[in-house]
Amino acid sequence: MKKIVILSDSHKNQETIRNVFQNEKEYTHIFHLGDDYEDLDNNFDITNNIKLIRVPGIYHSCYLNGKLPAIQEIEIESWRFALVHRLEDLLKTNIPADIYLYGHTHHSNYDHIENKHFINPGHLRKRTDRGQKASYVVMTVDENSIDIQFKHLDGKVFKHKHINKF
Repeated sequence: MKKIVILSDSHKNQETIRNVFQNEKEYTHIFHLGDDYEDLDNNFDITNNIKLIRVPGIYHSCYLNGKLPAIQEIEIESWRFALVHRLEDLLKTNIPADIYLYGHTHHSNYDHIENKHFINPGHLRKRTDRGQKASYVVMTVDENSIDIQFKHLDGKVFKHKHINKF
């Protein structure tokens, strides 16, 4: 079983990032969905011995010039994940995945369309942005199922989904 912490749109806000990891322990992966790509670079106490997968956001020069891939793919416990900052970038491709993770909008969201799951963890820009409280997602993944918890900075779950493998 793996535990994944999913962040997006932290925009250099180290305080909100630290709040997340005061709540979360024993995670195996961190996914950062852009804006800002480097926000976890100097947080070795958070990222040490953890698989860190990230994509750049629209403000990153390497997103703009294509030097960093806009989309990352990873398989965990037989589930295929595609990570991107802007959902529009996914729509230009035909990447096969079970779970599509995106950011950019600063609004947390879950959609299930044609056996595909689309998840946006929200933002960590500041405590409230664009009318939305700061939020992130924690996934517990095993071969047969995924448990998804949308959380606010205090660690309280405000939305929960459970997915069983078909």
